[in-house]
Amino acid sequence: MKTFSRFWNALSIKIKLLSYFFAILATVSIFSLYLNHSNYQIVDQFNATMTNYYEISQLLIMNQKSKEAVENYINELNLSDREMYEENIPKIERAINSLDAKYDSLESQFAINAIRNSVYSYNIKWQRAMSQRENDISIYYTSFYEGERIEQFTEKYIEELLYISLSEGNELYNRLANEANVMRRISLLLIAIFFFISLFIGVLFANYLINPIKKLAKASIRISSGDLDIEAIHIDSQDEVGVLADSFNIMSQSINSLVYDLKQKVIIEKKLHEEELHILQMEQLLKDSQFQALQSQINPHFLFNTLNTISRTAMFENADDTLKLTEALAQLFRYKLRNDKSMIPIKEELDMIDEYVYLQKVRFKERLEYECFIDPACEKILVPIFTLQPLVENAIIHGIEPKIKGGKIRIRVFMKQQNNTSYVVIRIMDTGIGMDKKRLKEVLKFEAINNRSIGVNNVYQRFKLTFQHKCSFKILSKKNLGTFIEMKFERDNQEI
Repeated sequence: MKTFSRFWNALSIKIKLLSYFFAILATVSIFSLYLNHSNYQIVDQFNATMTNYYEISQLLIMNQKSKEAVENYINELNLSDREMYEENIPKIERAINSLDAKYDSLESQFAINAIRNSVYSYNIKWQRAMSQRENDISIYYTSFYEGERIEQFTEKYIEELLYISLSEGNELYNRLANEANVMRRISLLLIAIFFFISLFIGVLFANYLINPIKKLAKASIRISSGDLDIEAIHIDSQDEVGVLADSFNIMSQSINSLVYDLKQKVIIEKKLHEEELHILQMEQLLKDSQFQALQSQINPHFLFNTLNTISRTAMFENADDTLKLTEALAQLFRYKLRNDKSMIPIKEELDMIDEYVYLQKVRFKERLEYECFIDPACEKILVPIFTLQPLVENAIIHGIEPKIKGGKIRIRVFMKQQNNTSYVVIRIMDTGIGMDKKRLKEVLKFEAINNRSIGVNNVYQRFKLTFQHKCSFKILSKKNLGTFIEMKFERDNQEI
């Protein structure tokens, strides 16, 4: 039994289903063959009985034809009648022998023997009568009538055999009818038994296939709902369902392992994120320190140049001009002290540039021209403090001052749309002496070398720290034509 169980479990579902249906079809086929065989037996017996009736009837007819042939021959001496009579004699004998082989009851055997003897007797009488008629012997009628009386007894024996056959046929019919009724009851009983057995086996087979699938379905539902704590599903069969269960167990273990790894990864990423936040905070503090350090470089440089201007003016001007210069310088210091924040509106930065340019115009007189335009939409945009003043100072000191005729400084601030993004554009242009390619290349490195380009480098570093990758800083210059500076950054709601 264990060997069969192992063999059955190793079969595939397809082979199991085919085996089940083959068993059902084989049983139905055997049962159908048995019923057909029984029915054929009944039909064969009934046909045999009907054949016997037919042969007895034919024997009676042949007996009557023999009588008619003898009678016609005696009356007319027609040779065809004698030939017909002689042809009937062996037919009657064969018919009697055939009936003798089919009936075995005492009454039927007695009747058949009586028929055989009477046929033999009337044939002798009728042959004598035909010979006497051929020889014109007048007593041929006597022989004919004697044979006729014997033939009448023969007919009675044949009718008696027919009656016996009918009686036996009736008994056979009753017996076959009883057997048919019994067979019908047995058939109905067997059909009912086979139906319930097939249904029972079908239910068992269905449960054998479906129960493991139900287990897998319930386990899958639990996993889909988030419950990963599922025990392994054990299925003894090695068919497709068994393979599916093994695969499901492996998948469940893999999911558990993956979820565990993800949890560990989340914990590690959380710690890394906390560390990254700490590093970002440190970097931001460093940027603020760098920002403050870069801003602190402006004050000495600016203060030195401004004081130098005041000292030169004091030598050549009266005290009133010196007073005005001193007041303008005081305004600049107050602007710096008042704005302790690192970001201010562009409008305030430009106002401070106006004060600074006033100081420089006192020195350069008509050699310095200044023009400023700002789009009202940009007035409240925030920029790093002292973003424009170092650039304007460089334009004056290194561009216009060395030029005998002086020059002009133009500042323009406006909004620009590009790729569905709003940009703030600040342009500073001067008509100073400009720079050659070598000097421009050094400046574009944005490095302070021997205290040169400190202002430009300072502005560039603070500008990039503030706006990161959302900005651009461009310098164009040509010897004896002037310098062009453009700063562009995304607006990005940078307003007060």
